[in-house]
Parts: sequence; C-alpha cells; structure tokens
Amino acid sequence: MIIFISIKKLVQTFWWLIAAIALYIFYQSIGLNMFFLLVIGLLALKFVPVLVLPIIIIAIGVHFSGGFSFIADFLETGILMLIGLPFALITGLFIDEQTRAFKEAKKLKTK
Repeated sequence: MIIFISIKKLVQTFWWLIAAIALYIFYQSIGLNMFFLLVIGLLALKFVPVLVLPIIIIAIGVHFSGGFSFIADFLETGILMLIGLPFALITGLFIDEQTRAFKEAKKLKTK
C-alpha cells in the first residue's frame, strides 16, 4: 500500500500548527481581555477606523487594571463625585460661614 502525501498540504498544515502554537502562547501571555480587544481593534482598523482610538484607550485601561473593571471604577467615581461635590461645596460654605461668625463674635467680645 502506497500513501501519497502532498508536500504542499503538509507544509501548509505545518504553518497552521505554528500559527496555532503562536496564538496559544500569545493568548497565555496577554490574557483573554487583551486578546479580545486586539481582535476588535484589528477589525475596527479594517472596517471602522474611527473607533481605533477609543479601543486603544480601553485597551490601555484593561492593561493597567488587569480587566474591564476600570470601567466600573470610573462610573463609581463619577457617581460619587456627582453626589459628593455638592455636599462638599455646601459643607465648605457652612464652615466658611461659621468661621466668619466665630471671628466676628471674637472681635465683638474683645471690644
């Protein structure tokens, strides 16, 4: 029995194997989140180039936070600032008013 092997198909299979191994190593080193963003970024670069910059910004956030949790952190910080800044302003105005009243009372007391 003779087995005919196509050298072209064998070499093509070998290159597919090398690509799969490289992809696996790349996936293991950068993680699923960055791999997902890389695929989305490459697709955006091909089809919607306007979205490349927001995807790069999101990728930088994912890189430094280790996941997509930075989006929730920014939302939480924004909500706390929206709620907290008016309270801080009111508290600051109240403290300023009280210190002025204290200084005036002290001034009247010394006279």
